[in-house]
Amino acid sequence: MTDRAVTAPPGTKNPPNRAAGAARGFLGLLVVPCVLVFVWAIVAALLDSLVFPGPLQAAEGLIDDLQRPAYQESVITSIRLLIISWVLAAVVGALVGFVLGQSQFWSKVFQTPLFALYSIPKVTLYPVFLLLLGLGEPSRIVFAFLHGVFPVALLVMGATATMDTKLVRLADALKLTWWQRVTKIVLPALLPTVLVALRISFGLTFLGLVLAEMFSADIGLGRELVNNVANVRIEQIAGQVLFIGLLALGPVLAMLAVERRVKARVGIR
Repeated sequence: MTDRAVTAPPGTKNPPNRAAGAARGFLGLLVVPCVLVFVWAIVAALLDSLVFPGPLQAAEGLIDDLQRPAYQESVITSIRLLIISWVLAAVVGALVGFVLGQSQFWSKVFQTPLFALYSIPKVTLYPVFLLLLGLGEPSRIVFAFLHGVFPVALLVMGATATMDTKLVRLADALKLTWWQRVTKIVLPALLPTVLVALRISFGLTFLGLVLAEMFSADIGLGRELVNNVANVRIEQIAGQVLFIGLLALGPVLAMLAVERRVKARVGIR
């Protein structure tokens, strides 16, 4: 008896290698940052200026800073406040957007005021936060929170208000309870938009926190950046800018990868 190789029927395709696809997607996300670092190195080499260090000099300055206990405490403080501010912005923004999006009338009523508040430069309002909340962490958290809450509220509100009516009719036909309607129909439909909103909100919240630390904090990455500028530590300045960029880029790339996987599952390109 001879062994025969088992072949797939004509016209069928092998199942895609999800691990390889995920690896290619992750590598694709790193292309732009790597290109930017490469261009940075070339420009620094061509200028050959003491006020424009290259990536290696920036990395050396960052390593020097990271060896200081005060800088380590600043990093931990900034990350802690960032997590608190971002979670608050995500939860409050999603709840407000979802509640307003349930009604076409109220979503239209609040859409313009929310956009108007979002367009106001938050830096102009920071003295008000200092007067009301003082120089401590609450003012920084609220300032960072206001940078990130409006995109989440606006995006979730728009997605809820414009949800496919077929899904609503399906929920009515199945006679689902309110909780079943939310968990089985609404949340899966809103998940891609929520992920986009969280990704945008993270960067804006981080920006608000760094700005607040630059203005009034006695500890944090923003304060460390101001100290390096005041002392004209060029390599440390470049290293800290690189470090802040990496802290922001890592979670954003991770959320973008999750967002792409979710959109692929629901058939959104």
